[in-house]
Amino acid sequence: MGLPHLALKDSEKVLQKMINEYIGRKVALKDMQPCLICGKPSTTVLYNSSGPDWFYTCDIHLKDNPQFVIPLYGKDYEDALSKLRELKSQLNNAKISQSGSWDGWVSSIFVKNKSKGKGKESESGKTSDATSADIESETHESSKDVADPMDKVKKLQTSYENQVDMVTDLQSKNKRYQLSKTTFESRVLKKKNEQIVAAKRKREQEAYTRTDPEELMHKFSFPTVPKS
Repeated sequence: MGLPHLALKDSEKVLQKMINEYIGRKVALKDMQPCLICGKPSTTVLYNSSGPDWFYTCDIHLKDNPQFVIPLYGKDYEDALSKLRELKSQLNNAKISQSGSWDGWVSSIFVKNKSKGKGKESESGKTSDATSADIESETHESSKDVADPMDKVKKLQTSYENQVDMVTDLQSKNKRYQLSKTTFESRVLKKKNEQIVAAKRKREQEAYTRTDPEELMHKFSFPTVPKS
């Protein structure tokens, strides 16, 4: 009777060492089984990287579902996400700067045109043409000043969009997950119960094999017909 008890203890040690980290893998269509969450057939399996536990789940349940699982991203993803936040901040600041430059440019042109307009009323012919040329020159120079912030915004927008694509790609390639505390505890309890039942069945089988054959024949023999 000592061996099954020892086996049960060994199983408990395995469960105690089981860490909350699961790896996602795909199986063939012929091997699909019901999803743990919704019961629909699935080809995605999450298996524990340190213990005897695995189950099927739909891919949709692995996304934005912290009550069930939390993705465990690597350093590459964290670095890419940090870069994305940095670009987002730079883009927002550049847009604010661009808006200020545009408003300042429009205001300056309006003031200059108004000032030049008063001068044109007192001047004639050639002087008026020269003033108009001056305004066009100043407008061209001012528009060049506005173009610089606009170019910066466009470049930052492109970099930001490329970084979003990179982060999305790294998310889709992730295969490591951590179960929520409640889910993981329920998985550990389930495995413990399964191993208790398995150990009990093993004890019964060993007890059966150690029983004397004659005792078994006597125990399970049919009653004889009484003699008349």
